[in-house]
Amino acid sequence: MISASLQTAHRAEPAADHRPLYDQASRLYSSGVNQQSAAKLEHAHRLAMQARALRPDYLPGLNLLARIELQRRNYAAAEFWVGQGLLQKPDSTSLLYSAGHIALAQGQLADAEQYFERSARISRVATKALNSLAHVKFLQGDYAEAFRHYRELAKTQADDIQIRSQLFEAAAQVAADFYAEELEQELLRWLDFTEVDYSQLRGLATSLLKHKLRLSDAGCPLELETLAADPLLLKCLQRFYFADPVMERLLLTLRQSLLLSCSRNLAIRQDLLPLVSALAQQTGLNEAVWYSTEQENLLTEQLEQLCGKMLQLDNLNSADAYPAMLLTLMYKPLARCAFFPQLLQQERHWPELLNDYMQRSLNEAKTLQQRAQQLPSLSANDSDNDVTRRVQQQYDQNPYPRWTDIGYNQPADYATALRQTFPQHSGQLPQAGQPLRVLVAGCGTGRHAIRLARYFPGLDIKAIDLSRTALAYASVKAEQWPHLQLQFAQADILQLPQPEQPFDVIECSGVLHHMENPQQGLQALTSQLKPGGIIKIALYSATARRMITQLRQLLDDNRPRTDADIRLVREALLQKALPGDWQALYESNDFYSLSACRDLLFHEQEHVFDVRELPGFLARAGLQWMGMLPPPAGRELLKLVGKNSHEIRIEEWQALEQSNPDLFAGMYQFYALKP
Repeated sequence: MISASLQTAHRAEPAADHRPLYDQASRLYSSGVNQQSAAKLEHAHRLAMQARALRPDYLPGLNLLARIELQRRNYAAAEFWVGQGLLQKPDSTSLLYSAGHIALAQGQLADAEQYFERSARISRVATKALNSLAHVKFLQGDYAEAFRHYRELAKTQADDIQIRSQLFEAAAQVAADFYAEELEQELLRWLDFTEVDYSQLRGLATSLLKHKLRLSDAGCPLELETLAADPLLLKCLQRFYFADPVMERLLLTLRQSLLLSCSRNLAIRQDLLPLVSALAQQTGLNEAVWYSTEQENLLTEQLEQLCGKMLQLDNLNSADAYPAMLLTLMYKPLARCAFFPQLLQQERHWPELLNDYMQRSLNEAKTLQQRAQQLPSLSANDSDNDVTRRVQQQYDQNPYPRWTDIGYNQPADYATALRQTFPQHSGQLPQAGQPLRVLVAGCGTGRHAIRLARYFPGLDIKAIDLSRTALAYASVKAEQWPHLQLQFAQADILQLPQPEQPFDVIECSGVLHHMENPQQGLQALTSQLKPGGIIKIALYSATARRMITQLRQLLDDNRPRTDADIRLVREALLQKALPGDWQALYESNDFYSLSACRDLLFHEQEHVFDVRELPGFLARAGLQWMGMLPPPAGRELLKLVGKNSHEIRIEEWQALEQSNPDLFAGMYQFYALKP
């Protein structure tokens, strides 16, 4: 009776009475979401309720109320409003879409899947239900199905950076079971996308190529000329470094054959030129991590010397010089060649196949050199700590990681994300929308610091590192995203001056375990943090690093420090010439890049931790344990445990890790409070 009288009363009112309130509430909702403003969401809710009083059966109004309550995390209220709407129109695509997101927010993946599927069946274009369905499939671990959805979406929405990013994330989780020409054509198209991380296609492209080329441990039955004309192989060589021992052996063989045949007459056949050029670019990407024989080293050294002499000639034609230069670049990155300083001082136009690569490499090198000199320093003096100096030298020689793109995330509020992750500490955490001063201590080449600045608006970030080379890389990369609130500076954590205003947040990932005394490093960072401040730390797990610790102990004082020694030990591992089973190392992408391999296996200084040590490690620096972030590989485990990550005690984490030794292969990542 009440519902009928309300509807009768509505019909007597002018139909447009509710619209101004609804429109204003919609605008406030959008603004409140973008700014993470609780006040604007509250105002939007009041106006939406007033609009509903005028038109109770207005479906967009009910949907708006559901979306507002979803943002406010009032899930029961959100479900009520969307339910009211679906009673009136069970096939409303927008209401089903909202219902899916309400279920998703509560971790009810099966329900979310059903809602998104129903919405997509009714209309594939009215909402982004297909996108969300693919996302749910990914969260459920059904990577093949998620990839199938994103493949279809990419055919019509390739300009959407979010679709591109999610397609690549899904592709990183799947492999090809057989060769398919359609997939090859799609991969070739994706490898020309912009603002993506091509390395995420590495596994899929490698598996497809291995099927196509019939590549196995026994070798490859195809001729050199066939391989030299393969479009996918050539494109991949230029986009990411391969991380597969069988593929590496093929490329080593190809490289050696090309060097020996082409160096005789110092000429490269036209049909082989694309492959030689692509192998040179692959060497630049993997930083010459591949092993080479003494014969190859001698020939390369002679070619390198010849290039230097040729570049001294006033009447040199670049077309005459490029064969020797390309053959050399198959073995040495351009910036490591003895003739590189001469190239920096010359303006030359190279043959078309080589020109873009040469110009890009030279411009990048010049820019990095200049930027390294321009960066400010926060430490008054060079460190007198021997370990610090050696670590600094390592990253100056081999900055890590080399990356191309930061990936895509929806912008969010940092404080809100913290509150959602650690609700038990919400009373001690910053308020949503509050400006925060953040220190990224040990930022390396800057990817994480740039991601923070890009996707958490309102953070004022200072990022520091020992290595000027790594910082220069970070600073230049950051220019791709103008207007970031982000400053880079060279500094030693142990020599940081006391800031005029202590930091609200410090993030220190993969740094303290490379210091001589991690406890001293943590204490130095704690002094930079204001009372009530938050610190995020990532440290190596002794359990997850057990094989690497075994290798380091085996090598002991013979641990390689030069590029040549790293290549030699790495080849010994691949050839099983060292005692032990090292198969698991080959599965790490980091094994296939020189800087990454050095960081992974041969770091100048390394400590590992047991999870049970972490609260005490924090307490000795005057910090209070908050909780662990769930490792990506551990989401399914947490479902079995039946707890959210913040509810799991240290003893339970330790038991989980003992039964799943690789759980924290990506390091322990945890937060602490400064009381």
